[in-house]
Amino acid sequence: MKKTLLFVVAAFAIAPFLRAQNVTVFNDVPFYSMYHYLGAGESLPPEAYSQIPNAAIRLHAYEQDIISRKLTDNEIASIGSNVKMNIVLTAACDNYDRLAGVNLVLVPKGSTSYTYNQADIKRIEIGRFITPFMNKNISPTQVPYSYQVDNISNILHDTSLASVYDFWVEFRADGYSAAAQTQVSGCADRTDVFRGNLEFVTSGTATSSQNFFLPLSYRQNLNNYNATDVPGQTTRIVNFTLDQPVQNAVLYLVTSNHGSNSGGEEYVRRQHFVYLDNLLIHEYKPGGKTCEDYRQYNTQGNGIYGTTVKPPRNWMNWNNWCPGDAVPNREVMLGNLAVGSHSIKIDVPDAVFKDGQGYFPISMYIQNQKSGQIICAAPTQFQITSQVGQEINISWKENGNANQWETIWSRKNVYTSDYEDIHQISNTPVDSKNELTKNWLYEMYVKSKCINDNINSLWVGPIYSTVIKLGTDEANAKKSSVYPNPAKDFININSTAKVSKVSVYNTDGKILLEDNSTKINLSKLQPGVYLMKIDFADGQSETQKVIKR
Repeated sequence: MKKTLLFVVAAFAIAPFLRAQNVTVFNDVPFYSMYHYLGAGESLPPEAYSQIPNAAIRLHAYEQDIISRKLTDNEIASIGSNVKMNIVLTAACDNYDRLAGVNLVLVPKGSTSYTYNQADIKRIEIGRFITPFMNKNISPTQVPYSYQVDNISNILHDTSLASVYDFWVEFRADGYSAAAQTQVSGCADRTDVFRGNLEFVTSGTATSSQNFFLPLSYRQNLNNYNATDVPGQTTRIVNFTLDQPVQNAVLYLVTSNHGSNSGGEEYVRRQHFVYLDNLLIHEYKPGGKTCEDYRQYNTQGNGIYGTTVKPPRNWMNWNNWCPGDAVPNREVMLGNLAVGSHSIKIDVPDAVFKDGQGYFPISMYIQNQKSGQIICAAPTQFQITSQVGQEINISWKENGNANQWETIWSRKNVYTSDYEDIHQISNTPVDSKNELTKNWLYEMYVKSKCINDNINSLWVGPIYSTVIKLGTDEANAKKSSVYPNPAKDFININSTAKVSKVSVYNTDGKILLEDNSTKINLSKLQPGVYLMKIDFADGQSETQKVIKR
């Protein structure tokens, strides 16, 4: 998608010093099914309007339910330089994981209402979150979300903007009641899906500054089959023009991956690339965290959690987000932007969109202010520096100020805690592990630890070892030989010690057959390379590589 947008630069007034206080925007407001289309003669129940603030409006249409109200002059005056946005959703009659969020909307000054697609409004997304699988009859029935959004203070106090626009806050929850009507007791014939609270907790003094603000897109879907700027590719391009230079520009980027069919984009982690004027400036892979912290909110039966706790690698291997979690507000530092034409490009070259389903809703805007959120930078250049026999050494690059890290060593494709070894690392970004199990392949992860567990970086990885083989000394002292090798049907073991057991593995470390003789039948195996572990009666063992013709 290509378009040219204008920008606004203005100074905002100095606000008085403020102690921490709350600005309640919405309190216990109801939301209704996103798929309840209001046709001729249809309407929402009276409480849809009586239970929202005075002068608030509801923008209800197919696939959305939004409540919006204008911030008062007194509320804006009370917002200081530090702004934390807190949201609480309470379960009603929705029991699936869906999108919700909060938007800041600039509406022509003096308007008492507006329409969703009105051409002269400006909308940015300041918080997106995923609702959990909630059953209103099972505790807990509420789920909280929080964001640090100091940067919106600069927008709200921008006198140039305020002379043209009023500032409205939209609260959006995309729920669906049809399934809950039959699956959740007390929900028959109901279309209400959630109730919600939204507040700003604010403190500090709003200082005088030059504010740059440029909306680029709001929840514009991206995929490679019907919503792309480059046919056949998962690419979004937004062009904009500046008539004044901008110092210390920040791109605010909100993306999440959706497509719940088998193998869909919710379950496959892809590398995302961000370009400024065709130069790569940022890359990220969504997900990279365990969802166990949010299990408590997923009180309705679902196919995500199951009945048992999963180890971290199980989650990191496939999920892009967790039901009940906040989607990150990513901040990409653009640096100083010159006068003239520029472009932002988002590219996900490996995205597949199985069965032509799925999408990435993308929201973007540029500002010259940071949000104040503490971001623990993820490590990069994660690599195996050496692998010799049963020992592996790994290293990574620290991109922030962390001097502590955590690594996971685990058997590839085996997702139980019995096969996970977690190391705590200090001062130097290197780690090693020896006495690794022969014939196994290992996968490793790393994350940076910053201040506390709540703001640690996401996990980075995996990187994979090759099959762990015998060390040099053991290889020179083999007790056995095998023949013929390659073999078509049977392979014989010639040994100077008594053989107690023979195990044959594929190169991924999966055991295929076991025997206790010295003549092994390989006829049922596919042609290829295998590892044969030979255990001896004296407690020792060794491994031979064998080839099945």
